[in-house]
Amino acid sequence: MKTIVFLISVLSSQVLYAGDVLTLMSGQSFDGAVKRIKKCSILFEGGGDVFEIPAEEIYSLVFEDPENKVYVDYIEMIAEGESKCLLGTADADQYHGKAGVHFLLGVLFGPFAMIGTAVADVTPYTGKSTMMMSKNKEHFSDYEYLQCYRRKAKGKLIGMEGLGWASWVLFILIL
Repeated sequence: MKTIVFLISVLSSQVLYAGDVLTLMSGQSFDGAVKRIKKCSILFEGGGDVFEIPAEEIYSLVFEDPENKVYVDYIEMIAEGESKCLLGTADADQYHGKAGVHFLLGVLFGPFAMIGTAVADVTPYTGKSTMMMSKNKEHFSDYEYLQCYRRKAKGKLIGMEGLGWASWVLFILIL
């Protein structure tokens, strides 16, 4: 009986002190408070420290209070279409590049393929799928949209080339 009372008290104290919950792409979750939402990052306070976390590393963000000023301002920003960075990141993630081709490039050329992608000029115009499928064509010439698009597209393609190179190294080690 004491165990049940203890569990109920612990759970109720967690509910009382619950704050905003930030979950990263890696699966880690943090309780704290969102201090500010910038164009491509979030200022998050947790454990007494303030961290700036890039938007592309965030899986989800749950606000404790839907009346929170930061949350309300964020919703208004999206409604006004000011989150060009998020649009660019989403377009690059959904439409840019042929992952299989870049995996093969990583197998064949290893780090040279990764360097080539890193110095390449990546734009929505170079991605055929992005040109056809994106609903954000009016932002293709916007600086903020392009910066976020490039960062996400290059990261995605270099990651696939890195996987290709790693599988080639693993194949050589197995032989």
